[in-house]
Amino acid sequence: MGFYGTEPFDKAQAWYVWTGLDEPGHFVVEVEGCAPNYTYGITLVRDSHFVGGLKVDVMGWTGPRAQGCTDYKVTGTFSGEFRSQIVVSGSNKQMTVKVKEIPSDQAETFLDGRRAA
Repeated sequence: MGFYGTEPFDKAQAWYVWTGLDEPGHFVVEVEGCAPNYTYGITLVRDSHFVGGLKVDVMGWTGPRAQGCTDYKVTGTFSGEFRSQIVVSGSNKQMTVKVKEIPSDQAETFLDGRRAA
């Protein structure tokens, strides 16, 4: 049986997509890493207790543990007001990530490109 907890990550990046005037946008967060073998269901989960912005935890199910690791890439979307940086936290580190802004007139092109990737 596996256990649920934070997972290690190597890289993280974030974008804020503006949706239009007088409307909040949303963050697109992408995390890459190498999770211990037999890890599955890796997701990005908003830390609801974090005050002062957005903190995202890299979570997944692991078990039984085995030698080595498997590369992964996961993306999550979170609504909220713009912040110039967010926090990403995993089992191996916590890091501050600068947020790149996507203006509302470029949002559709940006999102289409993300879907194609």
